Amino acid sequence: MGRGVKVPVGSSEVNASDLRGLQRAWRSRRLVLFLGAGVSFDYGIPGWYDLVLALLFRQAGSAARLKRYLPHYRRALTDWLVDTFDYDPVVLARVIRNDIRRRSRRAGGDPAAAQQRFLDMVRQQLYAGMRRPKGPTTLAAVADLVEATNETSGLAAVVTFNFDDLLERELVRRAGRLTVDPQPVWEARRIADGVFPILHPHGFLPRGDTAGSTEIVFTEEDYHQLTRTVFHWALTEIVAYLRHYHVLFVGLSMSDPNLRRLVDASYVGGDIPCHWQVQRSHRIPDSALEQAVDEIQRRAQGYRRELDETFVKGQFEVGKALRATLRQADTYDRELFESMGVKTIWLAEYADLPSLLARVAGAKP
Repeated sequence: MGRGVKVPVGSSEVNASDLRGLQRAWRSRRLVLFLGAGVSFDYGIPGWYDLVLALLFRQAGSAARLKRYLPHYRRALTDWLVDTFDYDPVVLARVIRNDIRRRSRRAGGDPAAAQQRFLDMVRQQLYAGMRRPKGPTTLAAVADLVEATNETSGLAAVVTFNFDDLLERELVRRAGRLTVDPQPVWEARRIADGVFPILHPHGFLPRGDTAGSTEIVFTEEDYHQLTRTVFHWALTEIVAYLRHYHVLFVGLSMSDPNLRRLVDASYVGGDIPCHWQVQRSHRIPDSALEQAVDEIQRRAQGYRRELDETFVKGQFEVGKALRATLRQADTYDRELFESMGVKTIWLAEYADLPSLLARVAGAKP
């Protein structure tokens, strides 16, 4: 497989050099997976933004001004409020927790009870839409990699920014076939020898286990505290993996400024980036192309008048230019992340992720 050669992975084609790099990291057991919300979507687990909106809707039901309205109108009103006035979800999460604390104080409760109520609400909403998906999933493919790990090759660790316990439960079902001992880690404690760590730097809320509740990084206040604590256990672990291992980012949008800061700060330079992120190519379906062209035409007419131009491109040319712009967006992202030490693996569909992960371990589905 030479430079620039593409290899098929599901319905996608990826650079052979990227696949070789991942396989080398796998064979030397220097590969770490960083997982985001996209890994849990197939199981009905909401993303962080949707989780905050669901909690806001729930709190709105007890607000004096809104509780008299029907639930579906309350949800529509809260969604509209967030979209129209561009509320940052991390700020709204702080509003929700502060409201719970305030109500608890009025009822004579202590801060610990208020915090536990908040965690219980998050856990309940986290698993409210839980389902068992059909067909291959990215999470099952991650579990396959853990199962294939041994003393000399495989994964060094998994870092998941999700609160859920989906991966742990999947691995429990495979316990008899594992050669490693996977254990969740969510606090500053020494990892025992022989343990395969599944780090939860933002906290861990196992299903139905209130005794296993942990502090979670969820609100604006939590993120501020995290960044103020220079030697926070999660930050030191993440930086150690970024500096000394090869990381594959899966199911992450890579838009979190805190993560980007750590990735940027950990990059020591060099011509060859040492990590990979998976991203779907920028594109729009054919069914939406005409609407997109019309919208661009409308905006172009406004700019034409503003710039006092007389020539107007035809619809066919706009469609062609739109596709070129989408390809350019791929180039922007690729160059941006390479400057941070991260190569981009482009997929046509995220459904190809299980196939990609299988190829990392040498399988050819």
